[in-house]
Amino acid sequence: MDGLTMRRLANELNSALTGAKIEKIHQPGERDLVISLRSPGMGSRRLLISAHKQFARMHFLAHEKPDNPPEPPMFCMLLRKHLEGGRIVGVAQQGWDRVIELHVESIDELGDVRVYSLVCEMMGRHSNIVLCRNHDDGTKGVIDAIVRVTEAMSRHREVLPGCAYVPPPAQPKQAIQSLTKGAFAAVDAAHWLSRANVMLVVERLAGVGPVSAREILFRASRMRAMDAGEAVFHCAEALVDCVEQASERPSVAIDEMGRAVECAPFLLTHRDRYADCPDMSEAIRRRFADTGEILYHSRLQDELVRVVADQIDKLRGKRVKLEASLADSADEERYRVQAELLTAFAYQVPKGASRVELPNYYREGEVLSIELDPALDAIANAQRYFKLATKRKRAQTAVAAQMAETERDLAYLEAVMQSLADTSLDNLEQVRRELISQGFLTPKMQRRKPGSKRGREASRDPEAKPAAYLSEDGFVMRVGRNNLQNDRLTLRTSAKHDLWLHVKGEPGSHVVIERGQAESIPESTIEEAALLAAYFSRARDSATVPVDITEVRNVWKPNGARPGFVLYGQQRTLFVTPDRTEVESILQRRADTNHN
Repeated sequence: MDGLTMRRLANELNSALTGAKIEKIHQPGERDLVISLRSPGMGSRRLLISAHKQFARMHFLAHEKPDNPPEPPMFCMLLRKHLEGGRIVGVAQQGWDRVIELHVESIDELGDVRVYSLVCEMMGRHSNIVLCRNHDDGTKGVIDAIVRVTEAMSRHREVLPGCAYVPPPAQPKQAIQSLTKGAFAAVDAAHWLSRANVMLVVERLAGVGPVSAREILFRASRMRAMDAGEAVFHCAEALVDCVEQASERPSVAIDEMGRAVECAPFLLTHRDRYADCPDMSEAIRRRFADTGEILYHSRLQDELVRVVADQIDKLRGKRVKLEASLADSADEERYRVQAELLTAFAYQVPKGASRVELPNYYREGEVLSIELDPALDAIANAQRYFKLATKRKRAQTAVAAQMAETERDLAYLEAVMQSLADTSLDNLEQVRRELISQGFLTPKMQRRKPGSKRGREASRDPEAKPAAYLSEDGFVMRVGRNNLQNDRLTLRTSAKHDLWLHVKGEPGSHVVIERGQAESIPESTIEEAALLAAYFSRARDSATVPVDITEVRNVWKPNGARPGFVLYGQQRTLFVTPDRTEVESILQRRADTNHN
């Protein structure tokens, strides 16, 4: 999101929120706020403000229900103290920067009317939300921030309670009104959407990011009767005016999988696929909702990914240590041979010797040098070496068992990490319970009160069902989206003659084609199921993916194996390329069937 997006959003919020009363403030995440507002014109709405390092944004919520912590964080309590019950008197953008200020008139602890500013800086990893008190001279004083910035963290400014508020450093750009028609004379008309052209526009025009720059260049490329530089200037001027006047509907760009990947305060005509939205807030909401980075889903996914990544790092460290222990235990045979030679040639070992050389009858012509304890005779030294050999052998057996267990746990957690890459909230909850049951995650307090909707659902502990799709031939293809679903799908709910698919040697989903009463399954259906198996695996971005295929009756689970781990035989291998266009057409054919 760039400055043009922020200008359109600020204008819309100023019209919609001026006069609105702040009823309640929640802080569902470390850097997320949800403000409940009410006004005669719009009724009750909830505004999300996020200072997430990657997904900073501001928009109204639709049906999303944020999950709040049992105790509100300190910053949330501070906002409630100063802003709850207050009315928004205006929303404005700082210049063309990605900073929006909500001005709130409220009653302070002394009963006086005060104006506060909630400054929302949506600037990537430097994003922040700062509560300021407005002074009569036009300056602002920082009351607190959702992310406190010390002098050690930033040379430009501190953001701490009691400091004067200093805006983020300005970028060396100019507004369109300050530029001349020759500002873009260096544009290369032979490669309109090249990176060099995009950066030229981004670096000179205030408020413009790469998405807006590409749209400006694309529109300029169609003005063939005009000089390239002048065409870019004209289109930039027109697009800025379009944002100010709201003459075009905001839009989102759609990728091959139907997901919104970009949003803009105008129509994204340079994209092959785009969809318009009723307002800028909805475009931003859809942009981030379609990537799954919203509220509870995002936080739970981040938490589970962090836990699993930490466990994987620990296991890899343990594997390194075990490999070193295995190398040490490899001396068992050498110690045993030394003990046997000392026993056989004890009469040749002089008393008090610290070293002796004896013929090695295991290797003809070789003489073995053996270290001795001078305080012991030959037999006692032999017994010492026998004990060392026995100890090394026991250690080797124990370490080998630990190594095998470590490898199994690593394979399991890598499969969990793959299932976390693209899954629904229901599946995330199921993965969380699975990790708890396997001892990789500590149970935590319920995030919602028992009487809440999600609390009632959690008490029933529902099991999310595998996704189901129809092949073009009409066969149902089921996809397990986590290890528990994989186990249930493969080992409990599928018929023995159903066809089972899984990517060879990589973590991923189990896919089952229901045979039903059919004598055979068409090869075209098998290829579609193989595409699903490849797409829902760690190898989804590979050019060629091997997928193993066998009947369910040939798949079994070893005793004591982790969820999702199976062995199989009598398979054949099909090589596929998980093309997203083909996968998208399959994903659109959802099968509405009951399957437990």
